[in-house]
Amino acid sequence: MPVLEVEHLRYYYRTRRGPVSAVDDVSFSVNEGETMTLVGESGCGKTSTANAILRLLPRNVDTYEGRILLDGQDTIAYDDEEFRKKVRWRGISVVFQGAMNALNPMARCGRQVAEPLIVHRGVEREEAMDAATESLKSVGLPDHVAERYPHELSGGMKQRVVIAMALVMKPRLVILDEPTSALDVMTQANIINLLKRLQKEAGLGYVFITHDLGLASELADNVAVMYAGRIVEIGPAAEVYKSPQHPYTQKLIQSVPLLRSEVEPVFIPGVPPDLTRAPMGCRFHPRCPYAFNLCGWSSSDLAEFLRQLPLKTPEKKVLVDGIAKMDSKSPWKLVATPTRDTPATRLAEDLRNFVAAEAGANPVLTAVESVAGDDGSVVIKLRQAVSPQLLGPSGHLASCWLLTEEGRHAVAS
Repeated sequence: MPVLEVEHLRYYYRTRRGPVSAVDDVSFSVNEGETMTLVGESGCGKTSTANAILRLLPRNVDTYEGRILLDGQDTIAYDDEEFRKKVRWRGISVVFQGAMNALNPMARCGRQVAEPLIVHRGVEREEAMDAATESLKSVGLPDHVAERYPHELSGGMKQRVVIAMALVMKPRLVILDEPTSALDVMTQANIINLLKRLQKEAGLGYVFITHDLGLASELADNVAVMYAGRIVEIGPAAEVYKSPQHPYTQKLIQSVPLLRSEVEPVFIPGVPPDLTRAPMGCRFHPRCPYAFNLCGWSSSDLAEFLRQLPLKTPEKKVLVDGIAKMDSKSPWKLVATPTRDTPATRLAEDLRNFVAAEAGANPVLTAVESVAGDDGSVVIKLRQAVSPQLLGPSGHLASCWLLTEEGRHAVAS
């Protein structure tokens, strides 16, 4: 049985501009003694997923639903006090990003490591301090560190203190949120080796959060690639690294410099989307080099594309002319109002010709299903987008239309 199972987790923030879909239908599991690594760009939802699992929720929560099973028990159903007693620190602990921010600068390290035992188990102070000293020893720190303040320690030592704190109550699973991001390369290697040893000795399950694919490869048994709040690819680390299926995963791996290769890294064009207005269908499609009609183009995408068009080509041939304004009546319908001297029928004909001529070079145009001019306006209907499901054999799954027969046929044609 897996130590942790996350099923259809949704976690949205409430803002003045609308809900932010930070975690949107995320599912994965972690077995005893295994590491699930969450990778992706900053802002893709990795840390929000960790906060949702630990129920570290801010006041502006808009949606928090799904199932989070710890040893088969649904922790979502627990009230706050039951969750604190059964899950936090005891069942699942966390190593936060930036040890100096996680530690209290006014308290000695030993006291901070002992605090979970005192607060959550009611252990006497002397006994808790003895346990804290043992926990510090287990991460390779000498006894005197218990009497030191955080500012007296190096970055690597502070990180080991935070790891000792996370392990002092012997949890079943540890969430590691960028545990080495502020450390030099040698210290990173030492911390990763320490985590491997502790996992082997205690059979710990890890959820390892990072944007560093090279670092993730050192610890990961399985990899989940996140983009814009969703998992776009998940599977055994060896398969995902060797044969990435989703275009975003391919771009991520191509962006990593290789020590023994002259192949130059490839950057990912564009920027991550605004999750108050997430793209339709596949959320990566506005940045994807393989995007086509199934991927999720909407009427607002088409309107933005048409607004940026030059009126003439270098050969002075008119492309699209005579549009006074455009209105996205729905995600799948764009209404264009012609100028006074342009009949709707002529504008519709120009648009049909333009779509036929330019669809091969402009993926957004492949989503256009029909163009009709009537009653003084032109109605452009687009194919309704559906988000692709995770597909693939033997546990290596990716969410991409290119993996479907319909998608392969559309690209081939």
